Amino acid sequence: MAFRAVVVGPDRYAADSGVESHPSIGISAQQYGEVLAADAMWGPGSCRVLGEDEVRTAEGVMSALEEVAAAVGPEDTLMVVYVGHGQYWSDLPGGQVHFAVGSSHRARPWTWLSSWYVYRALRRSRARLKVLIADCCYSNMLPQLGGDEPDLPGVLGTRDEGTCVFTAVRNEQSYAWAEGCAALPGELARCTPFSGHLLNVLRRGTRDYDHRLTIGLLREAVQTEMERCEGGDHQAPRMALNDAREGTALFTNHMEASRRVKAPPLLEAPDDWARALLLDRDSRLHELLRDEYATGAVVALLTSRRDEASRNLARHINARANDLFTAPDAFARYWSQAEKALRV
Repeated sequence: MAFRAVVVGPDRYAADSGVESHPSIGISAQQYGEVLAADAMWGPGSCRVLGEDEVRTAEGVMSALEEVAAAVGPEDTLMVVYVGHGQYWSDLPGGQVHFAVGSSHRARPWTWLSSWYVYRALRRSRARLKVLIADCCYSNMLPQLGGDEPDLPGVLGTRDEGTCVFTAVRNEQSYAWAEGCAALPGELARCTPFSGHLLNVLRRGTRDYDHRLTIGLLREAVQTEMERCEGGDHQAPRMALNDAREGTALFTNHMEASRRVKAPPLLEAPDDWARALLLDRDSRLHELLRDEYATGAVVALLTSRRDEASRNLARHINARANDLFTAPDAFARYWSQAEKALRV
C-alpha cells in the first residue's frame, strides 16, 4: 500500500494577466511537500511538488498528474493538492470550476485548467482512495469527486472506490483568503490560512487516542482550529465524501502519546453504543461508522425505543450512514440490520 501526492501551486502570473501573484501559494505548496515527506505513512518521494515550468500551463499540470496517476496500484492512495486561484464562469457549458495556471489570464477562460480534467485523471486511476484538497476561491462549488455523472460513461471506475474532496470554503462564501495567518507558527504563518492550519494539524497532530489521522478527525481538527484561531475570522472548510469512510486513515497523528486522551474501551453491543452516543452523539460516531452491520443494529435499536432522544439519535446516525454507505455492498450490510425497524 503506497501513498502518492501531486501538489500544484502556481504563484506567479504575467503582469497583464489580471491574476494576482501571491508568495503564500508557492510557500504552501512547498510546505505540503515537506510535511508529507516527514509523515511515516507517506515518506520521502511520495509527494511531487510541481515546479514553475510544470504549473505554467494546463498541459504541464495534467502531464505530471497523469504520470503519477498511472503508477498507483489498486491498494494505493492518490491525493492531489491545488493551492491557487479558482474561477467559475456560469456561462460556460457545465459551469465548471477552473484552476489557474501560471499562464492564465482573468478574462480568458480557455487559459485556465478545468477541474473536470483533474477529476477525470483521478477517477481513471486505480487508487483505492482518491483525495482532492482544493485551497482556492469557488472550491465550495466543486462537486463530489465520485458522484454519479451519467454524461461520463466509463470514467467513474468501480463503485467501491472511495473519494474525498476537502475544500477551503463552504457554500456560504465563494472566496478564499490568500494572505497568511499570523497566529500560525514559523513558516506556516506565510502559507494561505486554510493550508497553513491544515498543515499545522498534520505537523502537530491531535489529542485523539488514535495514532493515525483519519479523514473525519482531520476535518474536525482543521475546522475547530480555524474557528478558534485568534489570527482572523477564518472560513470553515468543507468536505464531501463518496464511499470513503470518515474512519479511513490518511496521515500519522504526530501528537505525543502522553498528551493524547486514553483510548475508550471497545464497544460491541448495540446497547453500549446507544448509551455512549446518547451522552455525546458525535464523540465516537466515527468509530461506529466503520462497521456497517453494527451501525444498522444500533439504528434499529434506537428506532425501536419510544423516547424522542433515541429516535432523534437514530435519525442522525441514519443520515450519516446514508451519506457514507453509498456503495451497494456497504449499504446492503447496513440495511440488512436497519431495514425492519426503519420501515415500521
